[in-house]
Amino acid sequence: MSIKKQANGKYLADFRPNGIGGVRVRKLFDTQGEAKRFEQYTLNEAEKKAWQPNKVDNRRLDELIELWFNLHGQALNDCKKRKNKLLAMSLLMQNPIARNITASDFSKYRQLRIKTVSIKTVNNEQTYLNALFNELKRLGEWKHGNPLSELRALKYKQPEMGFLKPEEIKVVFDELKQGRNYDAYLISKICISTGCRWGEAESLTGSQLSPYRVTFIHTKGNKRRAVPISEELYNELPQNSGRLFSNCIKSFKMAVDRAGIVLPKGQSTHVLRHTFSSHFMMNGGNILVLQQILGHASITDTMKYAHFSPAHLEDAIKLNPLSTVGK
Repeated sequence: MSIKKQANGKYLADFRPNGIGGVRVRKLFDTQGEAKRFEQYTLNEAEKKAWQPNKVDNRRLDELIELWFNLHGQALNDCKKRKNKLLAMSLLMQNPIARNITASDFSKYRQLRIKTVSIKTVNNEQTYLNALFNELKRLGEWKHGNPLSELRALKYKQPEMGFLKPEEIKVVFDELKQGRNYDAYLISKICISTGCRWGEAESLTGSQLSPYRVTFIHTKGNKRRAVPISEELYNELPQNSGRLFSNCIKSFKMAVDRAGIVLPKGQSTHVLRHTFSSHFMMNGGNILVLQQILGHASITDTMKYAHFSPAHLEDAIKLNPLSTVGK
């Protein structure tokens, strides 16, 4: 280390505070005294840091959840719901020190969870926690890696997909029309006419409705999509400027019960979306058009309806070996 006077009259402090293998510091000063004071100050600071051990990160999972929510999570559509699920997970895991969480810890947690909830629910929880660590790492707030990065989700059998047959549609809608909540009837008509989710129709406002078209804004994928509707349905809908409907999902469920329709577990109002999609394909609809109508980001999600198409895999009949041998 040294301080040298330069040709321009300034003084260059040139030294390595942490020894020969450390970072080299070089800085110009107007006077030799300034250069010496800077050198001494830098050496003192380096000595202090050398005696201080690295601060241990003992933040618990709850603290990371709050940090994630404040910096990122609150911008999500389901922000409060997601945060509450993460906090519930943390409680069940006894709010561990976050840096100590391992893949083994979570695999034991989910082993206990699947005794009371579905495998799909546990996989969703893994997705939420995995996303939390990844996002905090991207934000520069987490330096200990993602303990779930190599942990695969559990395999589970896709649940049965229920949809209403023509005669069942009539029975359900008769019950809805005769019920006390007319909003439930109109929302159901929108869902079965456009393939939208119940929440997308229930939250509609007048600004989202235009002649023979509905624009869905509050969607699962945060992407707007517009779907045509019939003139008849358009004329049935309220024409006010604010929110069009009240919350009435229970009225729909009660109407289905009165109609005697038994749906697969957990499907409820989603049966209207499945019914639209299934009949769309059975009536000769195009799978790519259906993807746009439903707002699926990936065609993989839409392909579960492909088998309803009359022409689905019909080439298996035309092109199999027995159809050509001997001709």
